Amino acid sequence: MTTLLLFGSMLLLALIGVPLVFAILAASVVTLLVVRPEMPLLLVGQVFMNGMDQFLLLAVGFFFLAGEFMNRGGITRRVIDFAQTLVGHFRGGLAQVNIVSSLFFSGISGSAVADTAAIGSVMIPEMKARGYSGAFAAAITQCSSVVGPIIPPSIPIIVYAVLAEQSVGAMFLAGILPGVVIGLCLMAAVALLARRRDFESSPRQPVTAMARAGARAAVALLTPVLIVGGILGGIMTATEAGAIACLYAFLTGTLYFRELDLPGIAKSLIGAAQGTAMVLVIVGASSLFAWIVADLRLSQAVGDLITRFGDSPLLFLLMVNLFALGLGLFLDPLAALVILVPLLLPNAVDLGIDPVHFGIMLVFNLMIGLTTPPVGYLIYLSAHIAGERPERVMRESLPFMVALFVALAILTFVPAVTTLLPRLFMT
Repeated sequence: MTTLLLFGSMLLLALIGVPLVFAILAASVVTLLVVRPEMPLLLVGQVFMNGMDQFLLLAVGFFFLAGEFMNRGGITRRVIDFAQTLVGHFRGGLAQVNIVSSLFFSGISGSAVADTAAIGSVMIPEMKARGYSGAFAAAITQCSSVVGPIIPPSIPIIVYAVLAEQSVGAMFLAGILPGVVIGLCLMAAVALLARRRDFESSPRQPVTAMARAGARAAVALLTPVLIVGGILGGIMTATEAGAIACLYAFLTGTLYFRELDLPGIAKSLIGAAQGTAMVLVIVGASSLFAWIVADLRLSQAVGDLITRFGDSPLLFLLMVNLFALGLGLFLDPLAALVILVPLLLPNAVDLGIDPVHFGIMLVFNLMIGLTTPPVGYLIYLSAHIAGERPERVMRESLPFMVALFVALAILTFVPAVTTLLPRLFMT
């Protein structure tokens, strides 16, 4: 009954249009009033503020700002040019370039929405000019963008690390191979479609052209190396790495590429402030939500429900996938993390599932939700860029959704893909 009250009131408020953060807060307060009427409401504000008062969360603001500087500092075109020299000669070359560009760009922005906006604004018009349909160009752009929060740096992964009390360095390392797996699955889907639809290909670029394009893009592609290497080497914390990445992106955009001007800096500061504020408020609300879940022992109740179907870790992960995919249809990924981490992580740990593996799998599930209706931010953003109806983009996305589910199955049932690098470099 308590679980129904907490989740039911939250989902009802969200469905009638209440902003999700306020829906979470209101549902939490209502549940407290009904179940723990003796508790003073002053605790709500205290728990909310304590949730945001964490040094590690400064990294969120720094990474947001670094991504904004990179996005406006001349990075996108250079990354795409380098990807063109690598895979542009494949059949369906521009679609493959789109995927590889997203893989590279994910190490700069850490955001699926930023990936779609930056890569899509360049690649979608170019693909249309080369004979691809606008719906297809938008579909491959939005589906490849889900890798943005998987390969480090990543805002959702930092939030998960805070909620699950895991090492940010280990989580960042864990996302590298899964990001590559996702990219390869999407590239395989494009290769199959290219044969059926007789897509174009470009002449193979000479090694010298690859080297020149790689040199121009190297300054940008060094960003994830700087961040992850600094954290793993013990030279800096995640927060310090974010600050250094921010300075690096600023100097690169203003002094090296000379494309980051004063209006761009102002827009970057505003965008980073808005994104950071959104994350902090969600984390504050999540702290109250997690506190209620722990106090009312809801995770134990969920665990008991799941163990009725068996105590197999694989069965548990399969059920988590179904639950997370369903929740991702309706909720923003960060808000869904707020709900799922305190509810499911204790049960995962009890079953011997690595929290790092669980976190990457969970984040990827929720990123897939960005490509599906009704929330599906990436559908509407890519459709807007392409000048297409969202329904057509959804239809063209189906083969790529299959590729994403194949990647999800690999990440779920082959934990070594996620845990290999953390075990090699963190032990």
